Amino acid sequence: MKKIIFTACLLLSTVSIISCTASKMNEPSNSESQNSVAVSGTVTHIENGKDGYMATVKNSSGKEYIITISMVNLQKSGIQFKRYNVGDTITVTGPSWKDEQGKVYITAEKLN
Repeated sequence: MKKIIFTACLLLSTVSIISCTASKMNEPSNSESQNSVAVSGTVTHIENGKDGYMATVKNSSGKEYIITISMVNLQKSGIQFKRYNVGDTITVTGPSWKDEQGKVYITAEKLN
């Protein structure tokens, strides 16, 4: 009976170690999943949210970016929250990602 319990515990610990290692290997690192970019342009659309807003920004070449400007994210970076309006010029720096349609999203960490 002791051999069965010992074998079961050994098998369970082996499976546990392998599963933890496998999940860590599949997770992308921050540098792979998000790239920090800086974008300057004109605000063309504002969508208000609970703790901030999303601003659509068009740069000088006509490319659009969707910027998340959040009080919480800016406080983490030590930057003061600022509300922009349609037509304002903005410079934003932060991590970015693309969705399936190719739209570029940026989480604002710095505002100018």
